Amino acid sequence: MKKENRKGFISVYVLLILLALGLTISFIYRENENNHQNTVDLYNKKIAMFEAESLVNMIVEENRAGSEKTYNDLLKNFKSLAKLEIHHDKTNNKVKEAKGAKILSVRADYKGTVAYAIMIYKMDENNKIKLIYKKVY
Repeated sequence: MKKENRKGFISVYVLLILLALGLTISFIYRENENNHQNTVDLYNKKIAMFEAESLVNMIVEENRAGSEKTYNDLLKNFKSLAKLEIHHDKTNNKVKEAKGAKILSVRADYKGTVAYAIMIYKMDENNKIKLIYKKVY
């Protein structure tokens, strides 16, 4: 082989190595961006879930303490990071334990991430909440 051909061969190899290195760095950078976004999304979901569950727990505890506070009073006093909505209804459940039960649903929206806390309960003879089911998602 001539010396000139060897130099051309070496420069092609160097260019291929630089191309592979550039692609690798670009891939690693994009993966890091994706991981960061996933971390932010998980954090936002965790905050929204915490806010929804906290409000449901406050409602239960206020009722058990004999407080006459309304849901609106609790929302005003609750320093929330998320936008909270409370929905209240009766169940149509045919399960014996849930007959005549009520549903309380709290929706928390934190930076576009939504979480729900659902509680199914009955009122006992002392007009206190008796939990049947609770789920936060």
